[in-house]
Amino acid sequence: MIRSLVITPNADSSVDPVILHRNLAQDNLEKRLAEGCTMWIDIVTPESEEVRWLESWLQLSPHVVEDLLREDRRPTLLVYPRYLFLSLFQPYVPGSGNGVVGREIHCIIGEHFYVTVRQADASAVEAAYDRVAQNPGSWPRGAAYFLYLTAQHVIDTYYPLLDRINNQLNDLEEKLLNDGGDKQAQKSVYRIRQRLIGLRQMIAPQREVLSNLMGEQRVSGDDDIRDLFRHLYGRLLGIYDVIDSQRDLANNALDIIAQQQSHKVGQAVNRLTIISMVFLPFTFFVSFFDSNFFVVDRSVILPINGLALSVVVTLMMIAAIAAMRMVFQRRDWV
Repeated sequence: MIRSLVITPNADSSVDPVILHRNLAQDNLEKRLAEGCTMWIDIVTPESEEVRWLESWLQLSPHVVEDLLREDRRPTLLVYPRYLFLSLFQPYVPGSGNGVVGREIHCIIGEHFYVTVRQADASAVEAAYDRVAQNPGSWPRGAAYFLYLTAQHVIDTYYPLLDRINNQLNDLEEKLLNDGGDKQAQKSVYRIRQRLIGLRQMIAPQREVLSNLMGEQRVSGDDDIRDLFRHLYGRLLGIYDVIDSQRDLANNALDIIAQQQSHKVGQAVNRLTIISMVFLPFTFFVSFFDSNFFVVDRSVILPINGLALSVVVTLMMIAAIAAMRMVFQRRDWV
């Protein structure tokens, strides 16, 4: 689907200096561009015929056309004599909740035209497009300003996701410190790490794209527009720092989980050791009195009652256990 905003001079400049036209036909768009009118063409869920028409009209490079028809590229900036081609990425969390994917937004900017090619769920372009359509003050500012608005709304989509990740990390840390970790908490931390890695892979190249874009005459010719892009570049640097800090928080949560698991294993080993030490005196005394130290021809009758001997042996076992407990407590082993 092709939709468009075309700004044309108004014959009656006393009322409005320019007039906004919406969704002109393709032949009218070609005519208006030849007359020097400023326009924004937004192609939503592009079909091959629409991309071919764009190729023939704007004389696009085959490399640009190839990029327009696929969505597996990194954010990039290509400079041509008549236009600039760049890609931006809007973050999107799939329904499974694992990782972050980027919704690619292709932008083509010339002297009087600005073209965006995207999928329908790239809401950042939708917001920027509506903002231009509803704000007459932005119409005379040109295609570079339209690109700025698109990049601004794309960057704005990162903040709610980062805030949600930050809240999840804080809740996980509080839960780990209060209740201890479990496998579900560990899975949640790893899922957050995957999202942060995906965001970092999208932010880093977009930062370089904006840095290179500020050196292009089509953007930096106007001091106000250049300052706006510098502001966006600073925001990207801030987002990058936030992602790094959140990765540190995720690593800290994993360290807490590892320490708690190690502590649980140590406690289990201590319990098993104590149980084995409790039964050690039993084993010793039973084995001792069951041993045959000498052999005689006749049966030997001990001068002590069997019940009394059993009581004595039991008391010796209890005394040994009590002595072991005292030693363990003095050495802080239990």
